[in-house]
Amino acid sequence: MKNRSMFILLLLAMFVVSGCTTGGKKFGAPSEGMSSEEYQSLVFLDPQNTVRMDWDAVKGMPGNFLIDNQGHPSVSVVDYEAGETIKLIDMGETGNHHLWIIPGVQYAWSSQRYESDQFWTIDLTTHEVVDKFPLSMDGKTVIAPLHVGFAYTQPLAVVGNILDKEHGYLTLLSTATRRPVEIIELSCHGARDAMFTLDDSKIFSTCQQEPKGVSVVDVASRKEIKMIPISGGRAGGMSPDGKYFMAAGKGSVTFFDTASGDVVKTIKVPGGGGNFTCLADSSKCYNGLRKANSVGVIDMKTLELIKVIETGPDGNRLYINPANPRYGLFANESGKSDIITVIDTREDVAMKNIETGLGPHNIAFNPEGTRAAVTTKKETVATLLDTSSADPMEWDVITTDLEAGIQNNGVRWVPAPAALKAAIN
Repeated sequence: MKNRSMFILLLLAMFVVSGCTTGGKKFGAPSEGMSSEEYQSLVFLDPQNTVRMDWDAVKGMPGNFLIDNQGHPSVSVVDYEAGETIKLIDMGETGNHHLWIIPGVQYAWSSQRYESDQFWTIDLTTHEVVDKFPLSMDGKTVIAPLHVGFAYTQPLAVVGNILDKEHGYLTLLSTATRRPVEIIELSCHGARDAMFTLDDSKIFSTCQQEPKGVSVVDVASRKEIKMIPISGGRAGGMSPDGKYFMAAGKGSVTFFDTASGDVVKTIKVPGGGGNFTCLADSSKCYNGLRKANSVGVIDMKTLELIKVIETGPDGNRLYINPANPRYGLFANESGKSDIITVIDTREDVAMKNIETGLGPHNIAFNPEGTRAAVTTKKETVATLLDTSSADPMEWDVITTDLEAGIQNNGVRWVPAPAALKAAIN
């Protein structure tokens, strides 16, 4: 333990002496009135659309995985070098489903999956909850604000109300005050995946309740421009170049031109409904085909499905290794599944399955790509993987017994508190 502590201190010292090698990116909380250039200079670490992940700014930093335990009032802090949970952050109540890293990386939000609108703010320099707040306002009650999308040029974020069968609401939040500022009403119900265009002029949001579809909102006027019905509409995603917003429906994927807001094309896929992950160059996107137990490969030049890769039950989402982006881990999140699948994104083949706990839901890598944490929502523990080998056939389980809580769902990598404090100062 003494040698390990000295190693961590040495890493931290090297990071500080090197001037916090961030490629010009800055750590710290957003502030009101900051310019677009100042906001864009902050470190973005939230993998919402695979649009912007400043991995180079955090390589070499000691860090932890944070795991949201939805059925237990806690967030697990995982030391992935030691292979153990070193702390449980007390959330005070259950429902915390996903963690969202606010640009600048000083704070994170934990969002709500139950029929409540409780939000939590965690200070990442202390790993403590520093604020809890509701999102309901102006006579509008928000139910289950789940998936957060961040603006790219201003301190603004957006979240929906996924379980509401009677209303569609998008709540705008300030990432500077870390509080809600306004609610926009939509024509579709149960807003799920709301995402800003790269110029922050529009928000595209899928809706998971009837009438299902995609709503397009003008950010300046805070008004809905249009709503396009989509049968079985569920997950949404943005191509990294910002050109297309994609909506997963029942047996279909619909593509929207983000400049005009119009539908460009709809293609048929088996199953459908799962989440999107795209390669950084926007050449291909991967769509979980939940009912087909597979993942669909989409050529983004032709907007065509070019391959279907069989994986496992309830194929949901691909997570790409940041240091070895040819390979990724695909979550087969069925409550009856205990496998994730290694995918080769060059050849578009499944290479191997890795056994995890039951119900693998969310996956996160560390910046160096040597470790991955897998949440398993049907267990009271999570899984840690060794992904350090250049040959993914050698990737394997370190432990399936990381201390967590039942319904552990969301997981994110964050810098260790000492390293983050040094970077902010």
